[in-house]
Amino acid sequence: MPLFSHHPNNSDFMFHTIYDTYWNRIFAIVSRKVKDRDDILDIMQNIFFHLWIYRKSLTQKNSESIIIKTCSQEISNYFSQQKKLPYTSEIENVQLSDDSEEQLQTILEEEEQLELLKINIELLPTRRQKILTMNKIEGITQENIANNLNLSPTAIKKQISKAIAFLRERQNNS
Repeated sequence: MPLFSHHPNNSDFMFHTIYDTYWNRIFAIVSRKVKDRDDILDIMQNIFFHLWIYRKSLTQKNSESIIIKTCSQEISNYFSQQKKLPYTSEIENVQLSDDSEEQLQTILEEEEQLELLKINIELLPTRRQKILTMNKIEGITQENIANNLNLSPTAIKKQISKAIAFLRERQNNS
């Protein structure tokens, strides 16, 4: 015998009874799997909508098992939909700015600065240029440079300092 009779008022009453009886339990079942409260309430709405559509097949014996099975199905449907949505929901919130012109300008300025630096390095005395290149570009320590060139570490340090000071002055004046 169906839980809902064919009389419209009785169906409404029975639905409210099921709603009041199972609301807390359905909420608990859904909230174990889904964390967002709005999503939980949406899923619950789908569950009760499903129960209303299939009200004629609900009986007192099967109502609880159908409700629990419907909860599982709706939770599964929710996660299936979520797998399809993440890109679209994230993309809606992203505002892309067209800063390509600014990026291009920055790159051009950096390239210009590098060219100017190369030119200024070539203006250094040969020995100072070699010491600076060995230290800053090749990554050789000042001690190793001193040993390779038979100079004191202090002389190497001074040559590097003079080279950097010269390059800074040239870069700032350009």
